[in-house]
Amino acid sequence: MQPPAIDAHQHFWNPERVPLPWLRAEHAPIARAFEPTELEPQLARANVSATVLVQSACADGDTELMLEHAARHDWIAAVVAWLPLEDPQRASDRLDELCRQPRVRGIRHLIHDEPDPHWVLRQPVLESLALLEAAGLVLELPAVFPRHLEDVPQLATRFPALPIVIDHLGKPPIGRDGFPVWADQLETAAAYPNVNAKISGLNTALDRPGWSASDLEPAIEVALRAFGPDRLLCGSDWPVSLLDDGEYERIWAETRRAIDVVAPDDAATLLQATARRLYGLDAAGPEPVLADSSREGSDGAH
Repeated sequence: MQPPAIDAHQHFWNPERVPLPWLRAEHAPIARAFEPTELEPQLARANVSATVLVQSACADGDTELMLEHAARHDWIAAVVAWLPLEDPQRASDRLDELCRQPRVRGIRHLIHDEPDPHWVLRQPVLESLALLEAAGLVLELPAVFPRHLEDVPQLATRFPALPIVIDHLGKPPIGRDGFPVWADQLETAAAYPNVNAKISGLNTALDRPGWSASDLEPAIEVALRAFGPDRLLCGSDWPVSLLDDGEYERIWAETRRAIDVVAPDDAATLLQATARRLYGLDAAGPEPVLADSSREGSDGAH
């Protein structure tokens, strides 16, 4: 039997409290509040022991809401927060606050919603990323478009001590013409040892109902070949997963079936160990960082 999983990518939100500008007509099924009371009873049925709660809006309010949930529920083991990366001074001040929160383990910005296709390479953003590297936090990238995967090698080279996580394997075009190009880009990014990737959100990359584990296997095979099991982790992307027949228990059942086929000997690593190591789930969290020292030696999804 496979071990209990750590869900390395799930969300909570309340649009009445924190607006989600990315919600459009096609997102109507998830345009409501999703909170721990809805997910909690599903965890045991899916054999999930803990979760990583991930940013949903580019707003401090979203982070505060996540921290409130984490304070009330021990099974929320880590929080991936938002930081105003385009404003290094504000980012520094806010980072000092977040590093005092014991469950904050990473930072994410919805780069795919930015009009600049290479927003993450802007100079002010790079200055803020240097602060993340110094603080020992993870940078998560919702790499929805090919251009986002193309930026990863530059980031990994500039910040070799910054753990980078590609969310949703960069949304592979499974069963479509662009799959070989995506595979090449993912393998190029994986050549850098500080780059990791999440097996998550793949059902919405398929964008069709009736999907199963066999549909997920080709992308997982490419990722396993590129990263190996020690830099891959699994997440549900709930409740975004609901947009394509991705109820919580189904996501985990099909993900486990795919792992049974593609990497049966690596199930414990993919389902739990990588997430535990990457987010430091056995540790108390990053130490508070002083603004001045954080700059020393620096070079600069949904």
